[in-house]
Amino acid sequence: MEEVLNSIQVRQFIEEGFVRIDDAFPAHLAAEVREILWKDMDVEPNDPSTWTKPVIRLGMYSQPPFIQSANTPILHAAFDQLVGKGSWIPCMAMGTFPVRFPSKEEPADTGWHIDVSFGDHPTNFLEWRANWCSKNRGF
Repeated sequence: MEEVLNSIQVRQFIEEGFVRIDDAFPAHLAAEVREILWKDMDVEPNDPSTWTKPVIRLGMYSQPPFIQSANTPILHAAFDQLVGKGSWIPCMAMGTFPVRFPSKEEPADTGWHIDVSFGDHPTNFLEWRANWCSKNRGF
């Protein structure tokens, strides 16, 4: 596949830590993912009166539409471009989904945080660490 990111997008990723990729996955997968998330929240998508909490956090997801949406050819090409072919691991599960609703109630979880990603014992989350510069790391 040809390069999907231009030099401006690559520079943005390096400098800001993110880049937007339009049409990264098909709309039907987005609809399937939304359906699962709405079901797990136990609220009605078209009835705001059921949205009684300011935020609902949903856990890990490994159902096919989640995995398929993170592993499309366009995304794989972008990953190859950003960190090098063979220098990354395909996503096989999605982490937390914070779903926010309009509310006057304070959600008590706002503010900045960082996600940690490595340690000597991958199953011991208390030993996980964050590398603030994260140079030359694509896994």
